[in-house]
Amino acid sequence: MWVSELQLASFRNYQSLQTKFSEGRNLIYGPNGEGKTNLVEAIGYLSSLSSHRLGSQRSLVREGDQSAQLSATVKSGDRELAVGVEINTSSANKFFINGSPRQRASEILGNLAAVVFAPEDLDVVRRDPADRRGFLDQTAALLKPRIGQLRLDYDRVLKQRNALLKSSRGVKNPDLSTLDIWDDQLVELGSQITQARFELLGLLGPTLQSFYSELSGSTETIELQLVSLSAQDDLAEIDKDHIASQLRENLQRNRAQELERGLTLFGPHRDELLITKAGLLARSHASQGEAWSLALGLKLAVAAELKDRPGGDPVVILDDVFAVLDPGRRARLVEFVKGFQQVLVTAADPAATPELSWDAKFSVSQAEVTRD
Repeated sequence: MWVSELQLASFRNYQSLQTKFSEGRNLIYGPNGEGKTNLVEAIGYLSSLSSHRLGSQRSLVREGDQSAQLSATVKSGDRELAVGVEINTSSANKFFINGSPRQRASEILGNLAAVVFAPEDLDVVRRDPADRRGFLDQTAALLKPRIGQLRLDYDRVLKQRNALLKSSRGVKNPDLSTLDIWDDQLVELGSQITQARFELLGLLGPTLQSFYSELSGSTETIELQLVSLSAQDDLAEIDKDHIASQLRENLQRNRAQELERGLTLFGPHRDELLITKAGLLARSHASQGEAWSLALGLKLAVAAELKDRPGGDPVVILDDVFAVLDPGRRARLVEFVKGFQQVLVTAADPAATPELSWDAKFSVSQAEVTRD
């Protein structure tokens, strides 16, 4: 799988852009702040309908505009199609395949698979539970596109349920006639998301162990554990019905507490991914080098899992990642990605990138992209 063409309108700092990439290895270089990362961010967004960078969806739209348009031509074997998204600041986003509107996000997800390696990956190991949940959901949507739609639907139900709980705070005999309806939807959607996360960890765990050992030279045991308020039993025993039963029980038992706080206290939005190294939390006990080995290992595991599936290689994006890696990890990463059908590398200084046989080079300056 590879992206042959990218079109942008009012996305980040690009007013209008149309550029073509090559199959193989593409280098995108130029001074910081000129738009290199914005290019590959757009491809990542079309893959997962989310960004690997911090910020709200509003920040994706060029200042002064109300919407942004993104479209990529994707080639996979004999198949070619255009995947498009219109990001709107004040209304629902719109989705397109070959220019024809699509109603649901699930119709877009799965048509372009991209794995992004970036400095922000360290947040999955070092920062907050939300960063790790984001990694789980983006990865699950890559492997099973319907999970992306489930998460969007879940967030909508969660927002409505929270609004009802908040409006009922301090109200004597509040009208809670619709709360059971929101509970049913939350349980149905939430149990599927949590089950998908458990299954994902079962897939990634062994591969992560292998990549971590290769990247770090260490034989320490790496474990992934999902701590879920929806399901608190052993991973091997988890199934959707069991998760749904526990989630419903928690919601019913703690309804008074939720009404008091005006907040939904149980569900996949409260899950936590624990990454341990030799039995210790990596968040607090891994060195900088070890944390990078874990972060890279997770992304390499995702890329390897996608590579083994029908549809062709995922597009591999290395966004300014060489600037933050030591020479050993940099060399190992390069060896792994060499075998993919398309690799996009961004760098401020092309001389600081590994010595690769580039199929195309692009310079970026003030949101202008020029092919060398």
